Amino acid sequence: MTRVCILGGSSPFTVALVDAIEGSEALSHRLGEWVLVLQGRNVQNVDAVAHYARHRLGAFGTSVISTTDLDAALADAEIVVVQTRFGGLEARADDELFASELGCIADETLGPCGLLSAFRQIRPVDDLAIRMKAICPGAFVVNMINPLSLTTAMMLRHGLAAVGICELPLATLQAFARALRIDPTELCWSYEGLNHRGFIPIARTRDGEDLLQRVLRLAPDSATQKYRDDILRLGAISTKYFALFDGGASHNKGRAVALISLRDAIAGDLIADPTQCPAQIAKRDMPWYAQAVVPLVAARIGAQSYDATINVAVDGPLVCERRALVLGDRIDILESEPANGPFRDWVAAFEHHERLCLAALADPTPYTIGAALEADRITPSDKVRTAAARIFRTWRDAASNPPTVRGQQ
Repeated sequence: MTRVCILGGSSPFTVALVDAIEGSEALSHRLGEWVLVLQGRNVQNVDAVAHYARHRLGAFGTSVISTTDLDAALADAEIVVVQTRFGGLEARADDELFASELGCIADETLGPCGLLSAFRQIRPVDDLAIRMKAICPGAFVVNMINPLSLTTAMMLRHGLAAVGICELPLATLQAFARALRIDPTELCWSYEGLNHRGFIPIARTRDGEDLLQRVLRLAPDSATQKYRDDILRLGAISTKYFALFDGGASHNKGRAVALISLRDAIAGDLIADPTQCPAQIAKRDMPWYAQAVVPLVAARIGAQSYDATINVAVDGPLVCERRALVLGDRIDILESEPANGPFRDWVAAFEHHERLCLAALADPTPYTIGAALEADRITPSDKVRTAAARIFRTWRDAASNPPTVRGQQ
């Protein structure tokens, strides 16, 4: 039997993961060999999600267990999907408010909001990694905690077989292919950068046609204009988050408050009838389950190969996003064909900032945190000192009152 553990399984959004598992053709012949363990802190929610999972997966013969006990959930786990949100969406709302008050984009993965989140979570993530290493040392860990590259680095330093997973690079390629009316599965492509801060510098058809050059030859239209602009100024296609760095994004105050309301509504419907998919789940698009998490898990158990991107350590503690081919225990990082362009300066800047963030996490002081913020293209220079002091206080207060990981959602 394959024991697959979902940490953070009491989140009502987990029903989308269950649906993605059910809808996976590659997994359909393997689910009878699964024990699916859902772990979370909310007893009522995790039991409802488990009931839903039994209803959807029971025909495949999948065994489903729900628990609030972290150690019991991890026991004998072969695959661990970590979607734990330490502090819940309420903590994310506080992080977003902090960034908004600074006049910054409030994004849980980037900028001062993302760095505050990393410092708030460093101790519980470390504690979780230590527990996983002790209880299921051979497990393959699929990390989904944001900010993804930093939390993956935290796990890797404890010797876990962990990768971070995000669907954005593949989704970016797919959107580009749709604009050109091409099947994305027929493309040869490369990706360079870090999570949410990367570029596609190469996209070719199988017969070798350079699609970036094709875009430049086409008459501009609404479908390709964004890509044309990217190619002319960057020499690559950017992910949607690049707009946060080049001034192209409007200020926003984050999504946590709206997600809290949606989460609670979905939970209420699920508890009332755990055999039905809550209608309001459609209000949140969660492509990462079907496009990234489930295909990677299927590849790990040998049901299919996975050819997309994962977050892995490539240079010391630095975690970058790389094209990879995964099948069973084997992970082959696909080396990119050399590509040049202004995008390389951005990649270098992102990597420099990431290294400073890692240094600050390793040695938290107002100075090291300030150095990371100064290198951040999102944080206003006149807000660095204020932001660094707040982030340091958050870390110091958490260090004085360390939370327990057991039972966290």
